[in-house]
Amino acid sequence: MQTRHLDLLIDLVRTHTGIRLDSSKSYLLESRLSPVLRSEKLDSIAAFCDALSGPDQRRLVSVLVDAVTTNETSFYRDGSSFEMLASEVLPRLIRERQDSKKLRIWSAASSSGQEAATVAIMLAERFPELRDWNVKILASDVSSKMVERCASLCFTNVEIGRGMPADLKTKYFDRTIDGWKAASEVRDLIEARQINLLEPVSGVEQQDLILLRNVLIYFDEPTRQHIFTQVHRILSPDGFVLLGTAEMPRSSTYVRAFGAQSNVFQRASKASPHSDSVPEGPPHS
Repeated sequence: MQTRHLDLLIDLVRTHTGIRLDSSKSYLLESRLSPVLRSEKLDSIAAFCDALSGPDQRRLVSVLVDAVTTNETSFYRDGSSFEMLASEVLPRLIRERQDSKKLRIWSAASSSGQEAATVAIMLAERFPELRDWNVKILASDVSSKMVERCASLCFTNVEIGRGMPADLKTKYFDRTIDGWKAASEVRDLIEARQINLLEPVSGVEQQDLILLRNVLIYFDEPTRQHIFTQVHRILSPDGFVLLGTAEMPRSSTYVRAFGAQSNVFQRASKASPHSDSVPEGPPHS
């Protein structure tokens, strides 16, 4: 891959996803783009880069984002985090919302939908009293392909086998020719939307619980702070944020630790002077 093509791809990935690659990742770009070249009937990465400056630029940038974003996920991933939600976080939220009987949860990097489906099943299993509540789970991802997958909530045999207990599989999924599809009890709770956390998030109502797991590790600190600014604005005053087990915010401006759990946080009561106005775009180095 020529340096100018590598630089162009790295810049586009950073601009549209916040993921910062360097020249040592050329092998990653080449491997991820190989199937793209075949599907687009292009004979080289140089041809793909040339097409990126043509009239089909918007679609091809989306194709690039779909190709390079990591979509590693499974059901009940990091099971201790879900147990924490079920035993402490959700009971507290439910108690405090008895009057409104309204609960909003955002899976902010939902990939193909396993995380959102896990939350929906957990609510049905552990909190049957929510059946007459107004409950919605927003499942979002930057990849349009993943949003389509999440909207369908259809999973292959391999995917359903990654973390989904057999008894819950037969209870909450219907068998299809190609695998398993979530039952209406799960699908009715979930709305799938394409959301880029680097851009101003609009049209999202206040959320009581935001799952932002294994996302921040891909960004530099200014980008993390930009994302936390958005999260702080959307999170309810007594809301919670669940991060990945290896993630920790460097600043307490936006969230504060909840109990002894290292990856569960509450919305901080005070934010930075500019927290009420979300920046118009991602930070630039």
